[in-house]
Amino acid sequence: MLIEQFFDRGLGHASYLVADPDAGLAFLVDPDRQVDAYLAAAARLGVLITDSFETHVHNDYVSGSPGLAELRPITVHAAAVAALEFAHAGHADGDLIAVGELAVRCVATPGHTPEHMAYLVADRRRAEDPQYLFSGGALLVGHIARTDLLGPTVGETLARSAYDTLRERLLPLADYVAVFPTHGGGSACSAEVAGSRWTTLGFERRHNEVARAAVGEFAQFRAIIRDGLPVAPAYYPHVRALNTRGAPLADRRPLPLLRDSALASVTLVDPRPPHLFGAGHRRGALNIVGNDSFAVRLGATVAFGTPVAILTVDAQQAEGLRAQLAVIGYDDVRGYASPDPSDGDVARIEQVDARTAMDRGAKGAILLDVRETSEWRMGHVPGAIHMPYEQVRERAGELPAGRVVVTYCAGGVRSALAASILEAQGREVVNLRGGFTAWQSAGLPIVTRGPSFSEK
Repeated sequence: MLIEQFFDRGLGHASYLVADPDAGLAFLVDPDRQVDAYLAAAARLGVLITDSFETHVHNDYVSGSPGLAELRPITVHAAAVAALEFAHAGHADGDLIAVGELAVRCVATPGHTPEHMAYLVADRRRAEDPQYLFSGGALLVGHIARTDLLGPTVGETLARSAYDTLRERLLPLADYVAVFPTHGGGSACSAEVAGSRWTTLGFERRHNEVARAAVGEFAQFRAIIRDGLPVAPAYYPHVRALNTRGAPLADRRPLPLLRDSALASVTLVDPRPPHLFGAGHRRGALNIVGNDSFAVRLGATVAFGTPVAILTVDAQQAEGLRAQLAVIGYDDVRGYASPDPSDGDVARIEQVDARTAMDRGAKGAILLDVRETSEWRMGHVPGAIHMPYEQVRERAGELPAGRVVVTYCAGGVRSALAASILEAQGREVVNLRGGFTAWQSAGLPIVTRGPSFSEK
């Protein structure tokens, strides 16, 4: 038995190809929309993908199972209670599926979502005992996936389900069972998880704070899983609905180079680093740096379904960023265009060092911390207002009017996005170059107490 993991660092998403090379067969677990990577791996291993297993209806990325089924005669497996609208095999707890000599047992594990299903796998050439658990969000490395994504009322029920799932379904498994989760570091589907991308039941039973809490009283467990959660990106409910219907493969036609006249009715996304964007950019453009987190940050700040133009003259970069957006269902990318307007009319956002930011604050500027609440609580600039970058567009009116806003995050990237949002709304903004890290390095004052703006 061979296991190959595919990890999207921006989304914190892990998917798997599991192969029986002797039989020449393989299956996938929680594939995303970039199906070419799985087909290439299967070809390299000399195996045929026959099945794809979905642990739950995903919020954070578009599943590739329905699209892959358009290309190959595969069977998509999921919990029967998932009520998916595309062709699939619906399973109950305990159902067994054979792929070559690999036996896949369905384990109902509600908690992260109501329909959640994990998969225990045994390599029958060695033993009937299960050796591997593809846990989805039911058990992560050092944590579990959040239970609040479907709203507070359902969330309370799911928290109890997650508690029961750990106590009754997962923690009783043998110590040697290897655990391969779907959510890892960087995923907004959980509070911070450990850096390792796989684990064992025995290790998690001993070192996972949430797993340890599950053997105690529910109230303590509930308090632990509620703490430290990041803001859920606004696109999540739309992707869950799309995954329920089943998404086709993404458009692969080359993106066109757009003229300035075609940019009036689209959202302009500038992927350059903050210092280049700040030096001069198209008015109204958003500065979403083109790194691994490009898609999730766009999905957190741009309404789902919005037409987008990517401001770059590099066609290859534009195609790569479009591929990232396709994974979260943002398919209306109209094309790419130069970040420099032909008429030379540019806007600018000043990038300042930490001491200059402190001086601006002393002279009346608003210091705006756009990090997550967990980051804010660990330390922040004295007198700063806290507003996670995902909420800046909707809550900008809460900031005092008529004052310059100095934005900061950990390193200056999320704050550059927040600054561009505020600038597009007519605010005078400045971005702290290097973010809170630069503030700390400069030895400037830090406080660790005081509520965030969203907690007042």
